[in-house]
Amino acid sequence: MTVTYRQVPKYEQPIQNNGATTTSYYRWFQDIDKGTPPEGEMNVSMTGSPFTYTASARGFLIITGGSVSSVTFQRVKVYATAQTSGMFPVSSGDVLVITYSVIPTVTFVPQ
Repeated sequence: MTVTYRQVPKYEQPIQNNGATTTSYYRWFQDIDKGTPPEGEMNVSMTGSPFTYTASARGFLIITGGSVSSVTFQRVKVYATAQTSGMFPVSSGDVLVITYSVIPTVTFVPQ
């Protein structure tokens, strides 16, 4: 199966031509409406515990395996999630701090 990710049109491409949306933008809007992902999943390289992950884009951080004792979420305030594995939705700039004794597998899925 071949996966095609949505590509943002280049800055030089006009959004309209003679009052009609150009093909590149039309297809981009159509892909967003269909939910086409911007790119594939990315493995996160873990460093020492506690590990701080700052999201660079909107998506999900998936934590599996290992021995995780806590996960905190920070946007404006810090919150204990009461979860040690699973899927955590994040927006650009959100911070998750993962405390562990055995390294888990962490994957970022852009949305």
